[in-house]
Amino acid sequence: MSTVEPTPRTDAEPMAFTKDEFLLGTLASWLAFNLVFDTVLTGAAIATFNPLWGPLGASIVALVVYAVPIALVVSGIVALLLCSAAWWLGRLLRRVRSLLVHAVAYATLGTAIGVLVVGSFQLVVAGSLNLGNWLAQITLVGSAAALPLGWGWSVWRCRRIEAGKARAPRRGIDESFEDSL
Repeated sequence: MSTVEPTPRTDAEPMAFTKDEFLLGTLASWLAFNLVFDTVLTGAAIATFNPLWGPLGASIVALVVYAVPIALVVSGIVALLLCSAAWWLGRLLRRVRSLLVHAVAYATLGTAIGVLVVGSFQLVVAGSLNLGNWLAQITLVGSAAALPLGWGWSVWRCRRIEAGKARAPRRGIDESFEDSL
């Protein structure tokens, strides 16, 4: 039997969320970061291409073979380790109805996470902090954009489901069985 998880949103807490909605937002933020990071990194590689480095196609293949998988893994680990910060921010903002306040708060958190990750990496590997280099800037832009994009998509999806314009995810037979225990 398929049942939909009831909405936690009330007049007092219009932006409350369920665990599933949070996890979906986290996944969407991770995907958004990788989409932004990989797109901007590829654009920067094309814009700064020098024929002395070899064919342009080889540079793009190197990005796809090396940079994209590294970004996927590292950002996945960061998302797993630091998603609790987004959860706490969401809990703090559950009574705030303004989407702009949420977007700014999540962009700020994304920027802080980017500075923490890039700064930690640079201090450990290079022994100095330089947030102005091109790779750090691309990472910071991706981090700042990813959280509000993932959060925004998750909110948009939840609102469509609640308005009856989209189908809610179905519960599997194993979930129904576990709930019956």
